[in-house]
Amino acid sequence: MKNIYDLIVIGAGLSSLMFLSQYIKKSTNQSILLLEQKNSIKQDQTFCIWEGPGLHNITDQFNLKPKKIWSKVALNEAGTEIKRHINPYKYVCFDGEETLKKLTEACAPKVTTISNEKVGRIIHRNGTHEITTTNGTYYTKCIIDSRSNFKPHEIKSSFIQQAFIGHEIETDQAQFNPNEVTLMSFRHNKDEVEFNYLLPFSEKRALVETTVFSSLPNLKKIESSHAKLLKKYGSYKTIRQEKAIIPMAVIDPDEEQGVLRIGTGAGMIRASSGYSMRRIANWVLTLQLQNINERNISQFKYKPNFLLNWLDKIFLNVIYSHPEKGPYLFMTLFERASMPSLVRFLSDEASRSDLTDILLSMPKMLMLKGLFKVKDDDQN
Repeated sequence: MKNIYDLIVIGAGLSSLMFLSQYIKKSTNQSILLLEQKNSIKQDQTFCIWEGPGLHNITDQFNLKPKKIWSKVALNEAGTEIKRHINPYKYVCFDGEETLKKLTEACAPKVTTISNEKVGRIIHRNGTHEITTTNGTYYTKCIIDSRSNFKPHEIKSSFIQQAFIGHEIETDQAQFNPNEVTLMSFRHNKDEVEFNYLLPFSEKRALVETTVFSSLPNLKKIESSHAKLLKKYGSYKTIRQEKAIIPMAVIDPDEEQGVLRIGTGAGMIRASSGYSMRRIANWVLTLQLQNINERNISQFKYKPNFLLNWLDKIFLNVIYSHPEKGPYLFMTLFERASMPSLVRFLSDEASRSDLTDILLSMPKMLMLKGLFKVKDDDQN
């Protein structure tokens, strides 16, 4: 039998590459195959994380180069602006394509990568998985599957989608403050949470995004709103564009014999924010890495923090049922909470005292409405 591997990984995205870059440092004498349906690395999205005391240092531990680092963040809504200095923490941005290339290079010595291979059928028989792709058939006892094909019953919360359209632009005139990130500049929208996100790389260059949280986002409507936003910058040159729809939900995947789900389909996107890089890295860096086999593969499953999932469910219920209250929820949280507690909370590394601070900072009546919905869902 040809094309037999100890481990086959499906999808060469962020979760697979971050995992493999660390796994190959500890695994020994394993044949590893990475199957990617695209024929080249192309990642238009930007990855952002919080870095600082008490957090895993992703930049150093994955040997990555930040595109830009900020120490001040801002939010605004209806003329009210909140600015927060976040020292000793930082908001760090990575170029998506450069990050994946760097991680791919780190994996290359011990991982065989085959591009332009779309996985079709997977059959499990007699302890072995038979994977049929567009160009061949491969066999293994262990699969790591990073595809985002989760099932409806695996969704354990309200289901919201984050849709965004962004342009990295260079303007003729200096228009940006390169020392401050605008995380959310809310726009009036009673049916959805809509805001602009601004990452300034210099006085003339920035990533400008229009983002919507919605159960059913309308991309054409978002494109129209984004076009109006871009007009305010006058004459500019487009460097690149990005566009995506990201699920925001608590996801708990079924266990399958010899299969480890990772990435979106394993709940590795933070349900309340749509961020994933920090959560993936935290999972990878806390694993007791050893050779994966059919007997221990389930031990590698991502296990979310119960309290964080519970709070995210409440948050999602509020956004789903009362989207017009979204700006008030975010503005209140960023105004009241201490930045160290908030950063650690957003980074999946909150202590009990951090969680207490976050709970006390949230609008009480609004969160109670979300809580009652969580209780109803858990009882059904």
